[in-house]
Formats: sequence, C-alpha cells, structure tokens
Amino acid sequence: MILISAVSTILLLASPQQGVQSPVSAGDLAPVVQRIATTVQLAAQEYRIGVSGGRVVMAAEVEEAGLFLAEARRTAERLPPESSRATISALDEMIAAVNRTADPDSLAVAARNLTSGLAERYGVDVDQVPGSAPALARGAQVYQQNCAGCHGMAGRGDGPDGLGLTPPPGALSDGVRLVDVSPLDFYRRITIGVAGTAMPAFETRLSAADRWAAAAYATLLRYPAPAGEVPPGLRSFGTTARMSDVQVAEALGVPMERASAAIAAVRSFHGQESGAGAA
Repeated sequence: MILISAVSTILLLASPQQGVQSPVSAGDLAPVVQRIATTVQLAAQEYRIGVSGGRVVMAAEVEEAGLFLAEARRTAERLPPESSRATISALDEMIAAVNRTADPDSLAVAARNLTSGLAERYGVDVDQVPGSAPALARGAQVYQQNCAGCHGMAGRGDGPDGLGLTPPPGALSDGVRLVDVSPLDFYRRITIGVAGTAMPAFETRLSAADRWAAAAYATLLRYPAPAGEVPPGLRSFGTTARMSDVQVAEALGVPMERASAAIAAVRSFHGQESGAGAA
C-alpha cells in the first residue's frame, strides 16, 4: 500500500491541468521518460526473480533490481522540477521496498503506475514496440556480431569473451529462469545494458530496428523446434512482444510444462510474417 500511495503522486501529476503546459517539450523528454520506464520495469522483473515467499532466493537479482532503481533515480533528476520531485519520491519508496524485501507484486504495481503516469503526462511511448515483426535473419546476424562473444552462439552463456566475468553472462537458453521474460524485456536489456554486470548498453551502437531484431532472435534461443498452429490473436508482434512465456501459454490454453513448442511457433511466426511483408 505504501508503494501504491507513493506512486499516486505521479498519477496526479500526469493528469493535465487546464492552462498549464509542460515546461519542456515531450520530444525533448521522450528519451528520459523511456529510460526511466525501462530501468524501473527491469528492476521489478529482476526483483520478482530474486524474491519468493517473503525472502531473498537469488541475491544477485535483488542487487540488480536496486541498481536499476538507482539508475532510474539518477535519470529522474533530468525531468522538469515538479515531475522530478514526485518521481524521485516514488523511486525512493521502491528502493526502500526492495531493502525490506517487500512483496514483488507491490513493486510491479508501483513500477507500472509510475511509468504509465509519466508516459501519459508527456505523451511518450515507453515500450517502442514496432508495428511489424523484426527479421529473424537480421537478428541472427546482429546477435552473432554483438552478443555471441559473451552469451555463446547457442545462448548458453559460454562465449569466449565471457570467461571470468563476474557475474557470468546470462544463459539465454535457460527456459525455466526466463519464463517471465518477454521480447520487450530483451529489447530493454539490449538498449540500456544490465546494471552491475559487463552487459553494455547498445542504445548508441545499434539502431532500434537492429536491437529489436536481436531481441526477437535471442528470445528463440530457449525454445525447441516450433510445432502447432498459431491462433489469429497471437499473430501480432505488437501484442506478443509484450507477453512472457507464461502469458503466451495461458493465451494458448496449454499447460506451461507442455507449451514450449507451441510458444516457439508463436515466436517463430513473427519472423515468417515479417519476411512476408506483413505489418
């Protein structure tokens, strides 16, 4: 409840006031709002992995959550004063929640409310999901050139450049650990890097199209060969890019333990759709 109350200030600020305009144009603030949204959402995700049943089960993930929130707090200082103060206050509440091992659902709600409030106030698309699916062939090229050195060609975290790194590169082939991760989450990590690790930010190194292509390809590394038909409701990349494995399995009506090949079909379908020129 404390988190929800803290973020309500952001929501109040997000509501337009008659005769009052933002002191800085939305275009100028778009990168700032997008970075806050990215770091806060990643923090909530890492925290959910690291905390279960009221206790820390994976300390490294909880530490990463704290680092992401600290980065969001630094970025929030670049907002106009009225938004900056409220955003920093909300982020301080979230940092305190992480420190006292609060419920992950509470942190997730706070993250969504904060980012949606800023997005509404400044009219910014915080997800930046493309209208058409990325080309998987291009994604394979980008991955091999920029990611395989650490993560390995098959995504097992065994690339030669990653040897001796602390923490070691993540295993992108680990389907169990990544069940709550979406292609959008991969895109966010590729864009801003991962706090506290050797994972760099590719925001200025790769175009948004190449980052999305790499994210779509990297997502496939944890799946077996695709099998089954893709229902019409799951043929839009704009929809499934935001969905985790668990959410796709639920939409398919297939138990998670038997859904891997069907999920692979959904993710692979986008590559076929893109190659066919579909929007």
